Amino acid sequence: MENDDIPTSIPIAPEDMEAFLDLVRTARIMQDYMNDQTARGIAEIMATVFRLTNSVISTDLIDVLERGMQDPELDKALLDPPKVGLGGLLKQMGNEDFQKGMGVMLTLVKAIGRATED
Repeated sequence: MENDDIPTSIPIAPEDMEAFLDLVRTARIMQDYMNDQTARGIAEIMATVFRLTNSVISTDLIDVLERGMQDPELDKALLDPPKVGLGGLLKQMGNEDFQKGMGVMLTLVKAIGRATED
């Protein structure tokens, strides 16, 4: 390989230089902001997020929520939300899907309540 093949300069556009300077400025701000207490706080938050993520992943909750979110009826309801009064709610009590959904939600609420006792 000859020296002629090596570029002697790289063209840098003004917007590239500005982006680089923004990156340096951000690094300075982070350097000034970071201390042991901040790092420890961030680590605690991330540990909580990871524990929560692990808990959710180890259940069927994500799969059920994903299938529910893909239901075409949900799209319709989001585009034109139905108004449901007490009568409509009582009518839905006879719907098996509604009953199962409410059962899951009530079980979740009870589990959260039990968890507050710890």
